[in-house]
Amino acid sequence: MSAASPFLDRFNNLVATLRAHPEVQVYEVFVRPPAPEEELRAAEAVVGALPADLRAFYAMHDGVFIEWGLREKEYETLTDAFEYPDYGQAPGCINILPVSQAMSTSWEESYHVNEIQEDHQALLFGGPLKEQPAVKAVCIDNFSKYNHADLVFGPEPVVVVSSDHGADMDSSDFCSFSLYLDVTLAIFGANRYSHGLGIGWSRKSKRVTEWTKALTLDALVAELRAEE
Repeated sequence: MSAASPFLDRFNNLVATLRAHPEVQVYEVFVRPPAPEEELRAAEAVVGALPADLRAFYAMHDGVFIEWGLREKEYETLTDAFEYPDYGQAPGCINILPVSQAMSTSWEESYHVNEIQEDHQALLFGGPLKEQPAVKAVCIDNFSKYNHADLVFGPEPVVVVSSDHGADMDSSDFCSFSLYLDVTLAIFGANRYSHGLGIGWSRKSKRVTEWTKALTLDALVAELRAEE
């Protein structure tokens, strides 16, 4: 990430596009200031070295949140920024957690991400790991009650989109954090499992290195209206 923060430019464009749509209501937008270097070091003391793209992201904005839904539709609940979503939330949400909140052993200890098995590591990293990381996985984007984006640690940490409250981490393709941001912005913060990296059990998961699938906001809104 450069000093100009290409992500933030793209995120601001996404917010403007959502706010300009006559059928969309944006509920809250929150971009935190840069994470202090001491917090980045403290996080790495817990989980080990962060991927360069993720570390650069946090050095510019220590957490990003937006939630949006259909105008004139009442949702059962709205999500508080950087907290846990609940059932019945609005369909569009980006909830990239602050580094001190994300880089914690609590995700594994409280079963918010499933235990990572050696065969899963072999799939993600090309072979079994000789040394196990101190923390195997954390949640970095807690965007829905049922799905969230998790960083799995290894020689080159990757992002998967887990399902079943984090119990299923095998039915998602995997990618770098930067590519995950590409996916998230391309689908306007809609569910990254159903509109992005989730594959169900249709095939074996694979690494995604670029995102070229187009999704217009009009098409997404029409899909959401059809689900009402």
